[in-house]
Amino acid sequence: MDKKYFVEIEGNKVAYTVVKTRRKTIGITIDSNGEVKVSVPLHISEKQIRETVQKKADWIIKKVNEVIERNSNLIRRQFIGGEIFLYLGNEYILEILEKDLCEVEVFIQEDTVTVYISKGLSEESRHQVIKEALIKWYRQRFAEIVKERIEKYSYQLKVTPCKVVIKDQKTRWGSCSIKGNINLNWRLIMAPLHVIDYVIVHELCHLKIMNHSKDFWNLVESILPNYAESRKWLKVNGNILVI
Repeated sequence: MDKKYFVEIEGNKVAYTVVKTRRKTIGITIDSNGEVKVSVPLHISEKQIRETVQKKADWIIKKVNEVIERNSNLIRRQFIGGEIFLYLGNEYILEILEKDLCEVEVFIQEDTVTVYISKGLSEESRHQVIKEALIKWYRQRFAEIVKERIEKYSYQLKVTPCKVVIKDQKTRWGSCSIKGNINLNWRLIMAPLHVIDYVIVHELCHLKIMNHSKDFWNLVESILPNYAESRKWLKVNGNILVI
């Protein structure tokens, strides 16, 4: 288990977790719960870590407050008729219909996403069944889109990922490992297609350049000239891609 440390920032004790890695520099990240993680090289003193955290105090406080504010505005799903759900950036009204069936079914038409469920379910079971059905449907649709977009942009970039995995990630929209494996967050299915394209191209570009240098961003731009708009959309609206 990663060890927790505390540092005083603006009169308040802030907890942070230290994770030893093979990286050469210290990196600080704030997760979706507002927790501070400090990734450090294997051989570095606690004093150096503490000094770095203190120097980044203003940034840490700002980011933690942003997460707290964002979480306070999170959508609280009830999975009842009339709720709004996003699909490819568009809003759809949830409609729930009861039928004599063995499996739950999900259909989308015009401005409505309809979930057919079995009759006689308790309220708690009903909500859980609807939630699981929507997640399964979202993941299936996302897998179809990802397959098509990966093929398209892999061809343009002349790269081939070893493996593409659709994941349920809390803090990342996508990632690319040094082994050439790409992970993508299924919640992206709620975002507009140009945003999905941006994340896919971003990760595919890492197969050529494993950093965020100027050359990397130039490569992204060569495929998606308006990538900055998609990147900004995700930064501003990422918190609403929830279920």
